[in-house]
Parts: sequence; structure tokens; C-alpha cells
Amino acid sequence: MTKIKSKARQHCANYNTGKCLGIMFTRIDGKLTVVADKNFVGKDCIVEKGNCAYFNNIVLKSVSRNKHARR
Repeated sequence: MTKIKSKARQHCANYNTGKCLGIMFTRIDGKLTVVADKNFVGKDCIVEKGNCAYFNNIVLKSVSRNKHARR
């Protein structure tokens, strides 16, 4: 397992045994909404391809912040 895939397995709420749950956060009319994105639901995790916006924008930033806070 690659390092990035390991991070997804440990920290991504959408990661489920190699598949994506596809739950995405979005803003509609200034309100935070949660949607199941049919382009991701039940599909193989794409984190290793580097183009998972949820992982890149939410998970990695959160992991990075928590890592610095522990010091």
C-alpha cells in the first residue's frame, strides 16, 4: 500500500475497504450541504491518482493541521 493510500485509509471518512462512499460537502446559497456524488459512490478510491478534491482539500489539510498542533 502506498503512503498516500495509507493516509486515506487512516483519515478519510469516505474510504471504505478501498471504495469511496462519495459523500461530499458543498455550499448552496451560502448553506453547507452534504451530497452523495454518484461519480464516486462505490467506486475504487482515486487518491493515488491525485485528483480527489475531497481528500486533497479536506483530509490532507486536516491531517497537516493536527500534526503541527501536536508539537
